[in-house]
Amino acid sequence: MYSKNNCLKFFLIFIFILSLNKNVYSSTDFNYFNYIRNLKSFSTSFTQHTYEENGSLFSQSFGNLIYKKKSKYILEYKRPNKIKFISDGSLITTYDEDLEQVIIQSYKSKFKKNIIDIMVDKDFIEKKFIIKIHKIEGENHIKFIPLNQDIEDNTFLLVIKNESIKSITFMNDFNQSVTMEFKNFTKNARILNSSFKIDIPENFDVIVDK
Repeated sequence: MYSKNNCLKFFLIFIFILSLNKNVYSSTDFNYFNYIRNLKSFSTSFTQHTYEENGSLFSQSFGNLIYKKKSKYILEYKRPNKIKFISDGSLITTYDEDLEQVIIQSYKSKFKKNIIDIMVDKDFIEKKFIIKIHKIEGENHIKFIPLNQDIEDNTFLLVIKNESIKSITFMNDFNQSVTMEFKNFTKNARILNSSFKIDIPENFDVIVDK
């Protein structure tokens, strides 16, 4: 059974991937930095699979993700639990519909870099990762390898085909492999800033942790 606590933990792992130092190279004609330079926003639905070390499926979740530069996003899980993570670039709000609870945290004080910023921040990538790119059956497989060897298990993989991000794969704290498969990916979708505002129902508990 997939619990809300695990859902929250996986997201926190999802946004943390920390590392150290420099240099980025590509082994194909695909220019990743040109891609992210032109990626102003995107929207997609996703299916998330989490696998145990032995390869067995631990959990499966479904939801939506929208992103807009800089650092604005909504990661929404719809099944099996209803929970949303909303960033307006300053605050991150965790909105748990099942628990009727909202947690508001400072983006800068609580989170160093989330996975989306790692994907699109050229300076950060050059400082913290080595990138290796391989083309497999028309897909660009972009591997981010942290330069800090103490966290080498936090290597993650992006797959891009025809200008669309197809999937992200990474390891969590439990040595489980997590893959988010994207569907109906729309690059440079029209997303209003008002999308990242949230109305909190009066009956919800509100926890402020800045």
